[in-house]
Amino acid sequence: MFRYDKKQEVFEFGKIKVGGQPGEYPTVLVSTMFYLKHKIVTDEDKGVFDKAAAEKLWNTQEVMGDTTGLPYFNQLVGETPEAIKNYINWFVEICDDIPFLVDSSDGATRAAAARYAREIGVEKRAIHNSINASIGAEEIKALKESKLTSAIVLAFNATNPSVEGKLEILEKGGTGQAKGMLDVAKEVGITRPLVDVAATPLGAGSGATIRSVLAIKGKLGLPAGGGFHNMASAWDWMKKYKKTDPEAKTESWPPVDIGTNLVAQIMGANFLLYGPIENVKKVFPAVAMVDIMLAETAKDLGLSVLAESHPIKKLV
Repeated sequence: MFRYDKKQEVFEFGKIKVGGQPGEYPTVLVSTMFYLKHKIVTDEDKGVFDKAAAEKLWNTQEVMGDTTGLPYFNQLVGETPEAIKNYINWFVEICDDIPFLVDSSDGATRAAAARYAREIGVEKRAIHNSINASIGAEEIKALKESKLTSAIVLAFNATNPSVEGKLEILEKGGTGQAKGMLDVAKEVGITRPLVDVAATPLGAGSGATIRSVLAIKGKLGLPAGGGFHNMASAWDWMKKYKKTDPEAKTESWPPVDIGTNLVAQIMGANFLLYGPIENVKKVFPAVAMVDIMLAETAKDLGLSVLAESHPIKKLV
């Protein structure tokens, strides 16, 4: 555990602050809803879903956040403009303050979501996911028009998954982009960039994924995090093991899935896209535990817990 020499940026999202030295602010947990094959969704193209079930899931996250002192965002995933708009409408109706990420595998849908957030007046809460090396002209134009000020900036370098490659794609560009992703973000009006270190599978750069948290925060001073659970879900051995052992899904898999987040957190990650919101009760206590460790260490290193709400103030 450590402190960075580089000044660490802290970005405000209402009452939630993201960034800073390890231990100063609690880790932000980002749930995901309406993902591919999410059981509560009945029509992925139109964005039809079980609203009662969705609200129950969200209420559970609110309770866990209040209980542990951990802040949280929500990520809404839609595969069509119609679907993503329906998800946004639902979320801003039941929750009037928590920031939300908008994500899609389709660039046109991401562009539509950015414009729609501006149209209904929630652009300050919306976080675009993501600005990456495959971003196109339509999406860039939509972001400029949307007036969104926050986005996930993805450090994915298809030709070089090393720490150096991740920094290169952020600062210089590559894989078809003449500019670094941070420059693209700045040009479209993003003043609160959140760097996703781009988690890669075990055996294909997972070590660089974790090291890049240190490198990006140490060199750039920006809030860093990512979907570290993807390293576990893409682990070929675990996939096979779950098929051969009937108890693996309930006994072996959960600590691996949640554990990937904790490894990144102890290295200083500021936000964790922890995956399906159904995992909320598994991940919140574990992350709260590590945040308490980080807060205690911060005091030893001459730092202070700066957040009003923090696990160390609630759970010890």
